[in-house]
Amino acid sequence: MQIGDLAAKADVTPRTIRYYEELGIVEPEERTAGGFRLYSESQLRRLQIVQSLKDLGFGLDRIREFFNIKNGAESGGGVARALVEHLVEQERHIDDRIRQYMLMKERNKKAIEVLNGCLCCTVKACERDCHHCEVYREHEEVPDLIECAIYES
Repeated sequence: MQIGDLAAKADVTPRTIRYYEELGIVEPEERTAGGFRLYSESQLRRLQIVQSLKDLGFGLDRIREFFNIKNGAESGGGVARALVEHLVEQERHIDDRIRQYMLMKERNKKAIEVLNGCLCCTVKACERDCHHCEVYREHEEVPDLIECAIYES
């Protein structure tokens, strides 16, 4: 099948396939005498795997590494060890992201709490001095998101 057919079946653009080819992730099975790329069901499956791994948060460099693991391993156990190393690293990355999101969630909660006290404010936005406001002062800490909205240089 030609690149347009493969792109349609894999739900990607031909440009994406050419980009993956540049990265060494997908290669055409062959080229015609006229230079057209020809692909098989094997490349379609590979593209589906790439899209699935991208959906899970893996980057293209990591995906390329996954496809190349078997080339550097001497046995099935070697492949398994290499994959486990990658996945353990991915778990650490996920845990870091969860911590970041939890912190973001707490800051958002705090900002909502502060801003709920500001909903009845009738002072014109360009005339206000929020830092002297009673609502502002009753909070020990005001999230940076609010600070950036009321910051005056």
